[in-house]
Amino acid sequence: MFCNYYNQNLRKLIVGFGSLFSNIEITHATSSGGSENIRVPVHYSDQEKFIQRLLQPSSISTGTKIQIQVPIISYVINNIVPDPSRRIPRMLSTLNKQTDGVCSAGGNQIKNQIPVNIGLNLFVYTRHTDDMLQIVEQIMPYFVPDHIIELQMNDVLPVMQIPIIMVSNNLTERYEGDLNSRRLNVVTFQFLAKSWIFGEVKNLTTINNTDIIPIVFDWYVF
Repeated sequence: MFCNYYNQNLRKLIVGFGSLFSNIEITHATSSGGSENIRVPVHYSDQEKFIQRLLQPSSISTGTKIQIQVPIISYVINNIVPDPSRRIPRMLSTLNKQTDGVCSAGGNQIKNQIPVNIGLNLFVYTRHTDDMLQIVEQIMPYFVPDHIIELQMNDVLPVMQIPIIMVSNNLTERYEGDLNSRRLNVVTFQFLAKSWIFGEVKNLTTINNTDIIPIVFDWYVF
């Protein structure tokens, strides 16, 4: 029943979700009276591990210590739950016939597909409150209440539209320890992506000839 295949459905969704926030910038005033834009980097990482990396300096050698600069954004997949409300009958299959101008051309077929709701968490880390507010204002207006991304899931289906819904958000401030400790503002966004996971893509052949077998009837008169 099971076989080895990989359509990269989840990977494509994770990469597509992260790319939504790759162009976020914040503006800082300079000492000369002007301003400069700073691109906010995006990483795939969990919140707790990332906070530990931000608060604790790491050392490459004995005399060199490096700290991760903020602001920065990270995100992680949270859960994958089937969605029965969008499920299609199991007997139905998805076909993609490649005609190329002839009727004998083949194509591809997918028999198994399941709708899933995928939970995604996005974390924004900043040191200054104004940086946090700038990033939040660049994210929230695009989810009213959802944002559509287009993904090419496999070779059978065309580009699919995947709704991503903002479920909730939370703002916290981590400022513990002495006066030399770093201040860290953390914004947590929870998103829900209504996506699909598809089964193996198989080759599809068409019927291009038929053989007619005559049937002989014997008639009897009673």
